[in-house]
Amino acid sequence: MRLRALISRLVLPAAVSALAVGGLALPAQAEPELGGFAYIGILSPETVTVINGQSKTVKFDLYNLSEVAAEDVVLNFGSTSEPISEDLGFVAPAGCTGNACVIGDFKPGQRRSVKFTVKPAASGAADPASSITLTTSIGGQLSDETSITVVRTDKGGADIEVDDIADLKLSPGGSAEVPVTVRNSGNKDVTALGLVVAAPVGVTPALNYSNCEKDTDLGGFVCVFNDTLAAGGIFTLPDNMPLRIKVPAGAAGPYDYPVLVAAIGLTEKYVFDFAKRTAGASGRELTLEPVASVSAREPEPADDLNEDDNFTQFSVTVPKTAADSAAIGGVFEGEAGDDRSVKVGLHNLGPSAIIPPGMAWIQYVHVKMPTGVLLTRADDRCLPGTSLIDIDETVTDLSEVTDLVCLVLESVPDNGRHLFTLSAEIQDAEHEAGAVTVDGGVQDSRSGNDTAALTVKTTGGTGGGLPITGAPAGLVAGGGAALLVAGALAYRMARRRRIVTVAE
Repeated sequence: MRLRALISRLVLPAAVSALAVGGLALPAQAEPELGGFAYIGILSPETVTVINGQSKTVKFDLYNLSEVAAEDVVLNFGSTSEPISEDLGFVAPAGCTGNACVIGDFKPGQRRSVKFTVKPAASGAADPASSITLTTSIGGQLSDETSITVVRTDKGGADIEVDDIADLKLSPGGSAEVPVTVRNSGNKDVTALGLVVAAPVGVTPALNYSNCEKDTDLGGFVCVFNDTLAAGGIFTLPDNMPLRIKVPAGAAGPYDYPVLVAAIGLTEKYVFDFAKRTAGASGRELTLEPVASVSAREPEPADDLNEDDNFTQFSVTVPKTAADSAAIGGVFEGEAGDDRSVKVGLHNLGPSAIIPPGMAWIQYVHVKMPTGVLLTRADDRCLPGTSLIDIDETVTDLSEVTDLVCLVLESVPDNGRHLFTLSAEIQDAEHEAGAVTVDGGVQDSRSGNDTAALTVKTTGGTGGGLPITGAPAGLVAGGGAALLVAGALAYRMARRRRIVTVAE
């Protein structure tokens, strides 16, 4: 797989990436309140390729994809109806009893990495592919179920892996060094290696070396090592040339910012093109140091057997900071029959940024339209409804909409504004003022400025309400919502729809 294709597939956190594609099949015990039940999702590779006679460690994640704690979580491998084939050489994680593993309790949004190993017989396997079923339960009730197909091969190949990296806790302005270890657990060499470090939101990785190229789309770096990663080899970054993660001074919290580290074998063409782009770059050249001595041999090109373990993800937890979200109202001004637009939303009065959207919280603005106007156009980020758990999907005629929920799909910086454009036709009628109300979340301790008026002013002097001063001149450049946000939103919206269906 080409480097850019791998980056595109893996750069986002696995949980949100999966949710953005199509959501999750949620259990039937849903309650009529969003976040009223716990859900432990399994995020695992679909297929793992194993060399016959060689041990392979398989890694996957368990996520609490809900807003409530999950207690008494149990993970099971296989079942009575779908037992694990004995010739796979399956070994459950340490501490499990048989194929059942007591995982314990999960906080909302918590992620845990789990590993098991397989070691199929050296030869003579009757079935080249077998499946291992994984299920999670909460308090004895089924939560999620999936399966991993294990494909066996005698051919072999290179198999790059990136070791787990522990989560960090950093305050705004802080930084820390992060250890990076790359393995080739296959039986063929990798002739050149690419290392990718990506932080889509909130934190900043630092790899300022001559063979590392900054990629603004990733929020990180791509580093190229034109050296052989021998079969069975283990490599790490030198102590004096570490990966450092920095948290900007105005970073928002509480929030867990995801960081991804990935490695992939490179083609000669990519290495050549990269060398041309970075020719003359200043600074030292980043190197990889072998952790264990490995006998090198003449390298040969080989595909990677398992791309799903070419990366690891960790989070940087930033503690709670303060951010005062003030509502921005507006005025529809004109004569009866005129179609007029306003820009409403929020102004972050700081002193820090507002936390980005996530599984636990998405900032929104509730717009109550004034009377005597008919909504004609709404911002793409606005939906009919009064809150995230009260979205009216049955509305097809904008003129019938009186309330809107406008989603803030990014982190608003200190002193930044996030605006939504609404258009309405002014009617010859009484105009009672509406309102713009912002949800400031846990960072906002001041409620006095959470609501601003949305009014109508007719040029004939019959309109109601007063203009709101200080309205900003234009939209803030945003660049669109990342898939991270789209996934979280998709999850919440899909979950709400399923809850409605169950309630009926």
